Amino acid sequence: MTTPTRIVMVVGTAFVAALIGLAPAARADEPDPFQVLFGDNGFNAWTTTADTDLASSSPTLAGSLDASATNFEYVGYDTFTRLADTLDPSAFSGINPAGLGVLPDSAIGDLAVGTDYTLYATGLGSLDFDLGVLVGLIDPYPI
Repeated sequence: MTTPTRIVMVVGTAFVAALIGLAPAARADEPDPFQVLFGDNGFNAWTTTADTDLASSSPTLAGSLDASATNFEYVGYDTFTRLADTLDPSAFSGINPAGLGVLPDSAIGDLAVGTDYTLYATGLGSLDFDLGVLVGLIDPYPI
């Protein structure tokens, strides 16, 4: 059973792995939740190793996180990502594997995507939407 605390711990571990600078070594048959969230090029080359390590240490958690990350891509709770992209467009590049939005390409981008995903995974995604309305990034009444 995946709990919000475990997901937050895994996302936190990903940020630590980014600082350590692990080399890529993922296999195609494994879940790739970190690659879905952060991409796997340049600044985020660490994601392939993090996905491999997670899959080998806890296949169930890796599968659950992969499904959750993929669902997150389709939900659209991305206020912090939009805000960071507005303030620093160089923090993002490319399109995520689901074809929606952009991939982070810096620590600022990773922080924004990680924050959006953490709010989604903990069930507080509506706060992300509300903040987007508050700062004017999201129109609450689209025509």
